[in-house]
Amino acid sequence: MGIQFKDVSYAYKGLKVNYDAIQHIDLTLEGKGEFIAIVGQTGSGKSTLVQHMNALLLPNSGKVVVFGQELPPKKKEKINYLRQKVGLVFQFPEYQLFEETILKDIMFGPKNFKSTEANAESMARKAAQIVGIDESLYEQSPFRISGGQMRRVAVAGILAMEPEVLVLDEPTRGLDPKGRRDLMTIFKSLHETEGKTIILISHDMDLVSEYAKRVIVLKEGHLVFDGKKEDLFEHPEFEQFHLDLPTPLKILKHLEKTVGVPYQPKYDFDSLLSYLKEVSHE
Repeated sequence: MGIQFKDVSYAYKGLKVNYDAIQHIDLTLEGKGEFIAIVGQTGSGKSTLVQHMNALLLPNSGKVVVFGQELPPKKKEKINYLRQKVGLVFQFPEYQLFEETILKDIMFGPKNFKSTEANAESMARKAAQIVGIDESLYEQSPFRISGGQMRRVAVAGILAMEPEVLVLDEPTRGLDPKGRRDLMTIFKSLHETEGKTIILISHDMDLVSEYAKRVIVLKEGHLVFDGKKEDLFEHPEFEQFHLDLPTPLKILKHLEKTVGVPYQPKYDFDSLLSYLKEVSHE
């Protein structure tokens, strides 16, 4: 069992009125093996939704069940351990770095969950290796490395807790193209080699198109689509979701309209290039 939302609503309290962030959400996410994107316009409720997945927020109404733990919890039930099962990487996570060395920063999470010093260091070294942080950097300050490396350190700090689900809130924002691709390659590898469920919030539909298998669309706090990415991008009423098409699909639609290249959906640039080479030799 993974994560279940059962008629979940949450509103932020204002001075005069409350703001309904998510409303009547019913949703089931597997605890292993999914690569999901959550998309929608700014203010649609994406970040609010994922913060319910590890009990940073608790529903005002309805229930969330995370690996068998029901939220809101009964009195005296400890739920902090859920933040180990469901790791949440916030936007610009490098702003949360604070330790004096890179290795100590990555170790902080395991130590916070009562791992021994030796075990925390072992987990931190493994996580650092996964994200490609060279051992020569371990004793350096996390504030004296590049922005891309800082992002990797922050992600490693979450991975060191060995979460079963990894939730990523705009993880590539602010990175250059190479940095984006390098980071997404890490997440793809975690999904494919370790079977981790990856949940990606992104406005970048090219990333969503290339990496996600399932897409959840939120609109004004409501869940309006949940299904395969192929079904989303070919949806007859796609425009009602107020999303942009991925660049490969835009190019293919343009080529069909202008020069008659048969439209065949391709969801990443490598597949697009292969298809165009194929049709050019026909």
